[in-house]
Amino acid sequence: MKKSHPLSRFIFLFLFQFFSTLIPRSIQTFFSVVVGDLFYLLMRKTRRNVQSNLEGISRGRWSQEKLRALTRKTFQNYGQYLLDYMVMHRLHPSNVQKWVEKEEGGEYMMDALKEGKGVICVTAHLGNWEIGGLLFSFKGGKVNVITLDERDQNTKSFREEMRRRRGIQNLYMNPHDDSPMAILDVVKALRRNEIVAMLGDRIESQKTMVFEFFGRKRAFPIGVGILALATGAPVLPVFVVMEKNRKYHGIIEPPILFHYSEREDREVALRKGMERLVRKFEEYIEKFPDQWYNFYSYWNE
Repeated sequence: MKKSHPLSRFIFLFLFQFFSTLIPRSIQTFFSVVVGDLFYLLMRKTRRNVQSNLEGISRGRWSQEKLRALTRKTFQNYGQYLLDYMVMHRLHPSNVQKWVEKEEGGEYMMDALKEGKGVICVTAHLGNWEIGGLLFSFKGGKVNVITLDERDQNTKSFREEMRRRRGIQNLYMNPHDDSPMAILDVVKALRRNEIVAMLGDRIESQKTMVFEFFGRKRAFPIGVGILALATGAPVLPVFVVMEKNRKYHGIIEPPILFHYSEREDREVALRKGMERLVRKFEEYIEKFPDQWYNFYSYWNE
C-alpha cells in the first residue's frame, strides 16, 4: 500500500482531533460509523485486505455475508478508536469509568512487580492498546512503550505529547539493529522494576519464528521472548477491547514465563513461550475479529 504524504497524515490527524473534541463521546457512534463507512467504500484495496484477514480467522466457517459485515464493522470500530485516540488526554482517574467499563487481572500485574524484575506487557493491534498504558499509569506504574521511530515528525510529536502528559516514556527501537545496545534502554527500565509495553503481532524485526496461526503458517517477532529470557521479566498478555456499549474492557492474562534450565535448550524454551503467546493472540482475535486493525494482507506479507 502506498505511504501517505506526511502533510496529508497530519491533516488527517488534525481533523480527527477537531471532530473528536467537538463531539461528546456519548454521541460519537454516529460519526464513527459514517467515517468508517466512508473509508470502507473508498479504500478498495484495504477493504479486500481486511476481508482476506477475516477469512483467515474464519477458516471457512463464516459466510460471505458475515465476512462483509465484519469487514465494514472493522472500519467503523477503527473510526471510534481514532476518535478516542485523539482525546485520550481527557482521560483521568476521576472519569475513567466513562470510558472503561471493567478491568480484570490486576493481581497478575501486582504479583509480577513484586518479583522486582520489571514486567513486559504485550498485546496485538486489537481494540485500543493505547488505553492500556494509561490504565497502568493511573495506578502508579512507570510505563515505557517500545515503538518504532516515526518519520512523520508531526505525527511523532502528537504521539509523544499525548503519552508524556500521562508520564508514559517512549523507547524508540530500530528494527534493523540487532546489537545488544539496541535494547539497552529497555533492559534498564526492567531493572528499575518498570513496565515495558509492546505490540507483538507484526513483523518489525529480523528475528522471527514461524507458528501456526489460525491454521496457516505465519512468522512472528520473537523480541519479547528474547527480552524475557535475558532479564527474567515475566510476560503479561494484555488486551483492551471495546464492548457493545462502546466502553472498553481491560484484561491482564496470567504471566508467561520464559525460563530454561541446563536440561532444556534455550531455543526450545523460547518457542514454548512464544507458542503460548501466539495462542493467546488467536483467542482474543477470534473473539473480537472486527477490532483487529491490520489493514494489509496479513498472511501474504
